[in-house]
Amino acid sequence: MGTSQDNQPPETKESAVFYEKPKADSSEPKKSDTDANADIADINKTEDDLSLKEPIAWTAPEGVKVHRELWWYIAFGVVLIGLMALAILVFKSPTFAILLPIMTVALFLLSEKTPQNINYAISPKGVYVGDKLYDFSEFRAFGITRENNQHSAILLPVKRFSPGLTLYFSEKEGEKIVDMLGARLPMQEIKPDALEKLIRMIKL
Repeated sequence: MGTSQDNQPPETKESAVFYEKPKADSSEPKKSDTDANADIADINKTEDDLSLKEPIAWTAPEGVKVHRELWWYIAFGVVLIGLMALAILVFKSPTFAILLPIMTVALFLLSEKTPQNINYAISPKGVYVGDKLYDFSEFRAFGITRENNQHSAILLPVKRFSPGLTLYFSEKEGEKIVDMLGARLPMQEIKPDALEKLIRMIKL
């Protein structure tokens, strides 16, 4: 006859069910190096576009001082005496002969004057020279020149016989100025015409 222990039902252990956490789908495509570089380029381009909308201001001379040697003054004096003789002997105009040295002295005083520093600025509105604003629509292109170690940007007018606008600047601001102008006007090579070449040759 079996004992009471034999009649007891066998102990059952609860089976624990473990659920694994679903793993992240690793099949999502990763950005290639090319795509990443493209994103960086877009960000840099956006930053550059924003920087080109910010005004830039600087101070520079209003012109270039011309340095003349002794031979130039001697040659100019000879030419002046010849013109005075021509006015008296040929044109019979002593008055004009007297005016010639007066005009020469005035020209020398103006040309020997040291150029003053003035304020320049470029903004989305246009170009400031001193207190005067020039709209970009007044110009068709610009070019970069260098004379007597002085850098300058020449803005070429739309109107044929209108004078160009010259912006003088140092090498430090050069890259930013060219970028600002290049974002709004086409850049082209500046070639001096015959009159400009003559003026430079005689150093007026």
